[in-house]
Amino acid sequence: MFSWGFSFWLNARSVRAYDCGHGSGRFGLSKVRGWVTGELGLGFLAFGVFVVAVVLHVRFWPETLVRISTDSMTIHADFDTFWRSTAALWTGSDAYDTGASLVNLNPPFWTVLLAPFGLMEAFPAYRLFSMLMFALAAGCLIWTAREVKLRAGWTVVAVALLLISSPLLATSALGQLYPILTLGLVACWTFEQRGKPVLAGVALGLTVAIKPSLLPVLLWPVARLRWGMLGAAMASGAAATILGVVVLGLGATFDWVDIVLRESLSTYWDNASLPAAAARLFTENRYAAPLADAPWMVSLAYSLGILAVFVTAAKVRDDGDAGLWALVAAALLASPIAWHNYLVLLGPGILVLTARGRWGVGLVLIALQTIPPQWPLLWAGKGTTLASLGLTFYLLVLALHWLTFLFAGEKRASPATGAVVEEQAL
Repeated sequence: MFSWGFSFWLNARSVRAYDCGHGSGRFGLSKVRGWVTGELGLGFLAFGVFVVAVVLHVRFWPETLVRISTDSMTIHADFDTFWRSTAALWTGSDAYDTGASLVNLNPPFWTVLLAPFGLMEAFPAYRLFSMLMFALAAGCLIWTAREVKLRAGWTVVAVALLLISSPLLATSALGQLYPILTLGLVACWTFEQRGKPVLAGVALGLTVAIKPSLLPVLLWPVARLRWGMLGAAMASGAAATILGVVVLGLGATFDWVDIVLRESLSTYWDNASLPAAAARLFTENRYAAPLADAPWMVSLAYSLGILAVFVTAAKVRDDGDAGLWALVAAALLASPIAWHNYLVLLGPGILVLTARGRWGVGLVLIALQTIPPQWPLLWAGKGTTLASLGLTFYLLVLALHWLTFLFAGEKRASPATGAVVEEQAL
């Protein structure tokens, strides 16, 4: 099924959608055939993936919901780490040595933003935070849908499916911050679309200040020759970073830098980045049987990730719609850590594709996001080549998002909006 669908994906490079021309009012037979074999074929593929996702959800029901509802802060591990740092901030102790089960890899500025939660008990704080994050995720998707003038029916379907997607549900269970990053990216994209580069830059700079692994996304204003946006991004990012240093102190800041530099490359199957996949497939690790003993593949993966970032920046300089999301996906591929839950950041980009008439592609990406996080349990501990590749499935999902955004620009009459938008062959 996947090979069949992937052939459709590649064939879409030469597919032309139907043309609702204002003059003839007729459809060319070849164009109709192209649309049927392209978008409709991808629609069937998406349906197949949805079926697989439903089967997996039934098999592992209701594990994800239990993780969200439990009062165990061990399960809500990411938020527990954040909360302990904020509690330490209020008591004047070390914000990066709190006894949490996970190390805090986020900069001091994030602890400052989250400081009010440190005044609450841990579990009520988690509940409030998770509800706010879910509301932010929904708001970002609806905001994007309005900006691209996505029709109400498509908006309801796409937003509803993305709100029950595996990345967002897992994000809610762990208490992660990805909806805030999504908000910053959507704000940047929207302000840039509206001709407000300074506001776009401020939003981008604050987003990078919260999650420095998104630093490659600063190439967006460079590629677009938006120097005002770049200046605003650097100024706001620097101001936010300095605020964090001032509030937490130099000692805590150096502790954070030391933690980041000492953090080893995680081979855990949920890490979808290129370097992590290379380490999982070509070095000894506890999660997968390596295909070969080739540690140099990790360095090669880093190089390919960096190359992907620069190629993306050059390719999307004239694509003001999907280009930002392509660059975000490339940054995730190149990063040492790109948990599968980072796909939350790319949800708005899928809505942009749908508004361009790429409803089939959009449904495939959404369907892939609905596959539950228990997918690796089908492969864990088996020690076979197939199992190792199965544990690297999330890299494939992230890479498909990146390739789709990278080659998404096309002028076509969109059934989702009724508008004609710019075209390049997918």
